[in-house]
Amino acid sequence: MMGKIKKSNYVLFCFSIIFGLIVSLPGLANAAPIHNGPQFADGYYADPDVQNFNGTYWVYPTRSTQVGESGTGAKSVDIFSSTDMVNWTKYSNVISSANVSWIQHSLWAPSGAYRDGKYYIYFAANAINGDGQLGGIGVAVADNPQGPYTDAIGAPLINVVRNGAGPMDQDVFIDDDGQAYMYYGSWGECNVVKLNADMKSLGTWSDGTVYKKVTPTKTGVNDYFEAPKVFKRNGIYYLTYAAGVWADSSYKVMYATSTSVTGPFVPQGIMLHTDTTTADGPGHNGIIQSPTTNDWYIFYHKRYLSSSQRVLAFDKFEFNPDNSIKPVEMALEDNFDDSNDTGWTQYGGTWTASGGQYNVASNPGAKALLDSNFSDVIYEADVTPGSTGNAGLVFRVSNPGTGADAYQGYYAGLDVPNQQVIIGKANNNWTSLSTASMSLTANTKYHVKIVAQDSAIKVYVGDLTTPKLSVTDSAYKSGTVGVRTYDSTAKYDNISVQSSRYETENLMVSATSGDKHAMFGNGNGTDVNLSSGYGTALNADAVNDYVTYTVNVPEARSYIVKVGVKKGNNRGQFQLSVNGINHGPVQDLYSSAFNYVELNVATITFSSAGDKSFKFNVAGKNASSSDYDLSLDYIKLIPN
Repeated sequence: MMGKIKKSNYVLFCFSIIFGLIVSLPGLANAAPIHNGPQFADGYYADPDVQNFNGTYWVYPTRSTQVGESGTGAKSVDIFSSTDMVNWTKYSNVISSANVSWIQHSLWAPSGAYRDGKYYIYFAANAINGDGQLGGIGVAVADNPQGPYTDAIGAPLINVVRNGAGPMDQDVFIDDDGQAYMYYGSWGECNVVKLNADMKSLGTWSDGTVYKKVTPTKTGVNDYFEAPKVFKRNGIYYLTYAAGVWADSSYKVMYATSTSVTGPFVPQGIMLHTDTTTADGPGHNGIIQSPTTNDWYIFYHKRYLSSSQRVLAFDKFEFNPDNSIKPVEMALEDNFDDSNDTGWTQYGGTWTASGGQYNVASNPGAKALLDSNFSDVIYEADVTPGSTGNAGLVFRVSNPGTGADAYQGYYAGLDVPNQQVIIGKANNNWTSLSTASMSLTANTKYHVKIVAQDSAIKVYVGDLTTPKLSVTDSAYKSGTVGVRTYDSTAKYDNISVQSSRYETENLMVSATSGDKHAMFGNGNGTDVNLSSGYGTALNADAVNDYVTYTVNVPEARSYIVKVGVKKGNNRGQFQLSVNGINHGPVQDLYSSAFNYVELNVATITFSSAGDKSFKFNVAGKNASSSDYDLSLDYIKLIPN
């Protein structure tokens, strides 16, 4: 589960690129993961708000219909608390129709607040669509954050539609001067109201009005839809919000900024979006700053790639020097410190998460998999094999079943009896690809890393500079990852999985020529032909327009540089330069029809590791092209 952190400094941010939170580049360093899995609360929940009261984190989510329950929704609220962001305690039914009599058929999007010794939960109920109906935003109060809560006013606090904003998705923000505000609104509009000191009645603005419209400026792309959340940093008011459709991959977190609590709020870009390698439709978020480390975290819901149900997750995020927010990438990690394996699917065997490890009894081919879909991948884990058989990691897996070789994909394992590292592939039978001798001791932990790029696969054990095995095989292009044992007891820990591609939408843009540079997919949603579903476009209109990304090169060595692009009839040509030196020939992105291509751009020898400036400079355009635009998907460095 994602909130079960190995360190309370939870950096789920893995940022497969330059930001180097967990590793330098996509992953050639060995850094212990800080996540405890792909979700932090067992069960189906959504729309989390998060608060911190006296050092304890409290999460307030929408409660979906759970496994084993009937019906299409829930009319109660569960909340969760943790002092370490690893182990979470659930408090069930803190609000329901039992303590709020006017709740009739729906209850969702709770948010928490505290003032003067009282704890408040604001919530939406009954899904009204106009004035005069019973429902809207309510408020409950308690003497303790876990409750018991009672209805504060016996009726909705807001039950009218003003400025087109549906009365739901409320968030309370208390400014530095102590004034409390509530932002709310769905249906594409957002309002802010003042809360009086009693926190259960509405104040008025200086002009005598109650409701002020603060919808971020609309551009026609990823406009505000719902779920406002406001926080303040360095004198700037940040409004995060959901755009897209909550039930599909277009759902995402955007953010806007203002110097005033009432706006205008100017959109700044995408903060969190679907990643076709890990999760779908992340959104409706909460924001919190750690009172001990000052780190910032975003709590949100998402859907696994193979599920329509929403689950809770959180990530650390960071700011650029100009106060903009670095895009958040959903990392995939598990260190099992929370003693559960939520998010894993088992195929045979007896699996238990305890003692900060994932344990499996000896079994002829048991597997446990994470719901993901990686092609170019860096996969690391600690593996403790037993005295018999072998144990290791599977990757690019599809069509899994129960049985020794009941899957299609690759397996790299530690074979103690034969003192060797092995790699092979399965397709309901086993094909060995390579072995290498290695001194292995039973019940001893070994750090294993797999780097799979295109058809090149490298397996590292212990020594992360020299691979134990290097093979070339193109049978399987992509699939999920997991762990496997064959006639061996085994333990697994510190699972960390990330793409070995630098996704341009997540890279820091260090400079542009001033032309519009924006993320793109397919309309407001993902493009399944793009790596991770998105890319970035430079709307260039002349030679020497450019965009420069900061890329963290992991090692001083020679790399083949490949770039994923989307060609089209309005595309230009680019020259790649790194730190001011041109590399490779000019690349032409013109095509009479859309075409997704990986270009072999250059072979570059780096004399040092670290941040490098990768500049894509418009060199011209094909005579048949109507413009100079560049559509860039990813940058890939393949050790040469």
